[in-house]
Amino acid sequence: MLKISFEFRKGIFFIRLIGILNKETYRKTAKELEELITKNKFKYIVINTNYLKEIDLIGLNYLIRIYYITKENKGALIVCDKSNILKTLLNDNVPTIKDELEVL
Repeated sequence: MLKISFEFRKGIFFIRLIGILNKETYRKTAKELEELITKNKFKYIVINTNYLKEIDLIGLNYLIRIYYITKENKGALIVCDKSNILKTLLNDNVPTIKDELEVL
């Protein structure tokens, strides 16, 4: 199960992912989240993955997809990853921070 919470603060769209991001949960949430980002043309997005229990290759590719959507909007994506696992898997292509408060 994946729970997603959103918050827009100081021009930044925060997405908090809680639970499991895998093929099954991706199918249930991908379209809605992508439409929300593209429709509102959010330029600056922070995805907090600190509360993910599990992520598979589909979930990782989904984060990369959001990165490209953000680039198309001429914006920036930052991933909160206190374990640095995603930083390693994303080959430092997407900036990471340990806590979302670092962007404010």
